Amino acid sequence: MAEKFHVHVVSHTHWDREWYLPFQQYRHRLVDMIDNLLKLLEEKPSFNYFVLDGQTVVLEDYLEIRPENQKRLKREIRRKRLFIGPWYILPDEFLVSGESLVRNLLRGHQIAGAFGHIMKIGYLPDSFGHINQLPQVLNGFGLDNVLFTRGMGNEFNLLGTEFYWETPDGSRVLAINQYEGYCHGGLWGFKGFWSMRQMGKPSVELAVQRLQKTLKTAKTHSHT
Repeated sequence: MAEKFHVHVVSHTHWDREWYLPFQQYRHRLVDMIDNLLKLLEEKPSFNYFVLDGQTVVLEDYLEIRPENQKRLKREIRRKRLFIGPWYILPDEFLVSGESLVRNLLRGHQIAGAFGHIMKIGYLPDSFGHINQLPQVLNGFGLDNVLFTRGMGNEFNLLGTEFYWETPDGSRVLAINQYEGYCHGGLWGFKGFWSMRQMGKPSVELAVQRLQKTLKTAKTHSHT
């Protein structure tokens, strides 16, 4: 009998406000994405939830263009179908001060709270490394976990994808490493990656192959 796995699929986006395109071109894509997301959440109850990348600045960027949709956003956030925060914007921890990190979380909590719910996950999918005091900062905001991608070295072979991260002052979080990146479950059925709208229909066979590979790797490194 084939081995069975219990898999959680988390629908989400990772959002760069600026990267290889200017801010306004990315904002055009953001507005299009959230327009479609709201329609999906409202018309398809079986689509349970969506994580909006752990940052709240995207709400400001969107509502500057679509202020009429604020009530729709609040409704889905309060229903815990759209998760926002805890950050204002995802930080590069080595380019800012400790106070900046604290104020970043403070602002993110204020905005998310005003919308009705704060995602209490230390979500850091794309920071290029992490400060030693991060568990202490997160604990100060009632966060007892961190979900991250980058920053692991050879210690990954010993720690695996789940471990407790403790700082000298005793602060501790459950750390979960996204070992294949924050997008390893995305577009499984497509050969390409960046332009889904131009790639045609997905291949179920290819999706199954990639899922099987992911599960095999996860079994090797996971403790749960």
